[in-house]
Amino acid sequence: MKRPRFLPLAPRPFDDELLSCWQQRVACRYGRSVLELERWLGPDAGHSWTGDFEQRDFSPDEAVIAIWARACRLPARRLAEMALLGRSRPLAWYVAAQPDRAVCPACLDEDAASGQDHYLRCGWAHIEAFVCSRHRQRLQDFCERCFSRSGFEFHGLAGNARLVCMTCSTVVTSRQADRAEPEKLEFLVTLADAVTSIVSVEAKNGQKRDEIMRAAQLLWTSSRTDDRPFIAWSGFSLPTGRQGMPLERAAPLATASLDWRIATLIGVAQLLNLADARRRFGPPSTFLLKAFTAEQDQERQPKSKFAVRPSGVAETPMTKLNLRSDAQYRALAEAILASPDWRKLQGAGDTASRRLLGRLMIQALDQAPPVQAAVPDRAAP
Repeated sequence: MKRPRFLPLAPRPFDDELLSCWQQRVACRYGRSVLELERWLGPDAGHSWTGDFEQRDFSPDEAVIAIWARACRLPARRLAEMALLGRSRPLAWYVAAQPDRAVCPACLDEDAASGQDHYLRCGWAHIEAFVCSRHRQRLQDFCERCFSRSGFEFHGLAGNARLVCMTCSTVVTSRQADRAEPEKLEFLVTLADAVTSIVSVEAKNGQKRDEIMRAAQLLWTSSRTDDRPFIAWSGFSLPTGRQGMPLERAAPLATASLDWRIATLIGVAQLLNLADARRRFGPPSTFLLKAFTAEQDQERQPKSKFAVRPSGVAETPMTKLNLRSDAQYRALAEAILASPDWRKLQGAGDTASRRLLGRLMIQALDQAPPVQAAVPDRAAP
């Protein structure tokens, strides 16, 4: 019979720490990855480790917990309590991929100032976690030195575990200045609080929670044959490029980067009027409201383990659209450029211009077309 192995030094877990984070802090003290250390502790339990969030943090295997607890001289119950399965938040409401999980550098600086390890808070894994309500700054998912978005990992430095960039190994620390506008930060805090309240309060009756998830999936439903999602026609600015878009459109909030999660939840807030989003961004487009209302009466089966409901089929909303000809869309564009509202805003900042332009486009498209177009045009959803 093989004798159990013990670790001479193992830090204690923090109260609000992710289980995977604690395991990474232990492993970095021995210059090993979690997988390497786990295979050494218990070869039979470590061979199937993949880093999957569900296996590692949400519903970890009891045998793996027992091996870690024994090696670190901790009660197995203490580690089992760190699993997220027993909480009111379902799996779909956590960020699935570690590189997409953002951190608060100010919180990490406080960890270092108190002489303790950096550690990842459970709340940072929530899909609505994009602002630290304590420090009033956006969370960070990229390296301030090399701008890489490859994610962060733990390194042992001067006797402590420090979170560093996986590309250039720079320690994560506070930024000199937050780039987000104060007004937008306050809105994001309000929106995050609203979503958190809905998820936590409606643990038994999740109707509103399901509406948020369905709205997010609708925004990422393909609106045309070119695979552009409905979110492309939102009345607010979107992140540049395709990097960080959801890996699974059936689970956009769990598999997207920080920027795209923010954009998706703003679109959801506009559809459901959460955090008074319609006053800030204007009303949602009519075709989106019609598509969302049509989906409320349809029964669906989940396609992803992260999804509450699938994203739907593109043909459903397309059949309800009144498409115009190229000439009609050109006339709408010329009317927008000649409008007093647009002329009055010339010379203003890019954010204000984009917001007004999006609102004018939605208002123009919501007008009934004089004649039904015979051929769909690729310029509109």
